[in-house]
Parts: sequence; structure tokens; C-alpha cells
Amino acid sequence: MMFKIATVFGIVMVLCIIVFGFIFFEPFFTEEVIEIKVINKERWAGERGRYFIFTDKEVFVNENNYYHNNKTNADELYKLFNKGDTYKVKVVGFYIDFLPHFRNILNIMEKKELNFPIP
Repeated sequence: MMFKIATVFGIVMVLCIIVFGFIFFEPFFTEEVIEIKVINKERWAGERGRYFIFTDKEVFVNENNYYHNNKTNADELYKLFNKGDTYKVKVVGFYIDFLPHFRNILNIMEKKELNFPIP
């Protein structure tokens, strides 16, 4: 009986370590550069530094977040996004359709129509 309890406890501990390890290292595992076409953009009511960017494939959040590479440029990035334009952006996180969990836009790498890098 004690062996079964110890085995279940060990499995639960290993699963917790894996889940919390992934959460801790999420910015390193999920960071990628992708191309998006902006359909709409909205400001999160009642909270500064948090914006939604709607694209043809998914919804992104643009928010200041110390966990994602100490990001503090959400206000500046929001002004650079225009409806109908295509951008190459660096994002972090993972997107789940049925949960309110969106990938965060870290930086705009380039605006496709003008084809020049944005600092």
C-alpha cells in the first residue's frame, strides 16, 4: 500500500516539475518571428499598457509584461500598428482557442508594405 502511494506521489511531483518548468521557461521555448496581417486593434478598457491586435489567423495581446523579456513598449507598438497592413513580428507564448490565453507581441521586426526594418 505504501509503495502505491509513493509511486502516485512521485508521478504527481514529476508532472508538477514538468508543468512549472514549462511555465518558467515559456519565453525561451515559444518565442518566434511570424508574419501577421492586422484586421483590427483595440485598447483594453480600464488597464494601461494592454492592447488586442486582431489578425486574419489569431488574436494577439500587446501588453507590458516583465515575464516576457521585461517588455515595456506596448504603448509605442500599439501606435505603429495600422489596419490592413502586414508586419513581421516577434511573439512569445502559445495561443489556445477556447481559453483567454493569447500570444504577446514583443516587437515589430519589419512592416511588409514598406519593406524596411522598424527599430
